[in-house]
Amino acid sequence: MVESINTTSSPSCIKLIGKNNRIFDFSRFPRRRIALMFLYFGWEYNGLVEQREITGTVEEKMKEALIKTKLIESWESCGWSRCGRTDKGVSAFKQVASLIVRSTDVDGEGVSWSVTASESSRIKTTEELNFVKMLNGTLPANIRVIAWAPVANDFNARHQCIQRTYTYAFPKANFDYESMQKACTFLIGEHDFRNFCRIDMSKERIRMSYVRTIDYANVSVISNGLLSTSKQNIDPIDGELLQLTIKASGFLWHQIRCIMALLYEIGCGNEQPEIIAELLDINLTPSKPVYGLAPPFPLCLFDSVYGGVEPLWKYDVDSLKSIKKHILKTWAYYQSLSLILHNMANGIDVFAPELQNDFSGLNEYLKPVGTSTKTYIPIRKRPRCDTLELKQTRLLQKYLK
Repeated sequence: MVESINTTSSPSCIKLIGKNNRIFDFSRFPRRRIALMFLYFGWEYNGLVEQREITGTVEEKMKEALIKTKLIESWESCGWSRCGRTDKGVSAFKQVASLIVRSTDVDGEGVSWSVTASESSRIKTTEELNFVKMLNGTLPANIRVIAWAPVANDFNARHQCIQRTYTYAFPKANFDYESMQKACTFLIGEHDFRNFCRIDMSKERIRMSYVRTIDYANVSVISNGLLSTSKQNIDPIDGELLQLTIKASGFLWHQIRCIMALLYEIGCGNEQPEIIAELLDINLTPSKPVYGLAPPFPLCLFDSVYGGVEPLWKYDVDSLKSIKKHILKTWAYYQSLSLILHNMANGIDVFAPELQNDFSGLNEYLKPVGTSTKTYIPIRKRPRCDTLELKQTRLLQKYLK
């Protein structure tokens, strides 16, 4: 649910620093847990999650903005949880996080006070901060907060999400998308996906289950519509795309990129759709064949659903207008470059007409990372990784030493 709000008179972050550069007193303000819905262009960042030895992550930028606006006192104390952990290059439209922030609405849902706050020093206002405007005024342009919502103190953005939707877009080229669609039907339902992911070797996840339930999976044709001028003569460059849409309550590490790597081989005619069913049969295929990952940039976490605890999202039209403007400017930039490249490709055909039907570059864009052999080796005949059970046994022995 969403609710439009008036933001013209909300308290501003300009008043955060008092006279004489006094230290900001958080105890004067109540605290509350809220949810934030935000988007980011993944190709600009080294993933979502902040990590010790990696800079340029989305969470790093979020932390900087939250601290700068004095919405949180420290990253460690804000109780941050996120819906989906996206890798380097992966984008999100409806990423959701929850955290405890400073509030200016003393009557707000779930507000609490620090035990060190004296009654006389507490603020008296009942108008909430404009979290969206404050954060977007500090965040990089390619990370935008769309909305916020008051949530219960025990709300967890990760554990209470009941469905996540990811999309993966790529040129239609000459892929056999009907075979790719058929392959998707084998994914739907509850399966053990150990052959479709990277096994997590961390101590905390030694005994984790690799069973997941896919609610929906399909490859559909998406028409760009901008470059196509004739329905009778549409070449693969002209604007038609394919998009994998996949929905589940949760996904494994690299699961969608593994699935996409296999769909690529099926679309190229190297594998039959039934290879998906074979890899899902743990008795038939007890360990994962060696294959690469599809590139991350076309992948996007597009939606997050919370069912009975769906936050009551609050947004303002002015912020949404600004966000849409930036999205369209970015889209126009890439569309312009796309047309330049399109014209160049057609220009090459003038020199060598025999290349008019050569669209190998469109296919290779999706080629799984690490695929280097010139002669294709069928999935069934490839070397196998160790079984999950063997990996778990070795890991247990390592930690018991």
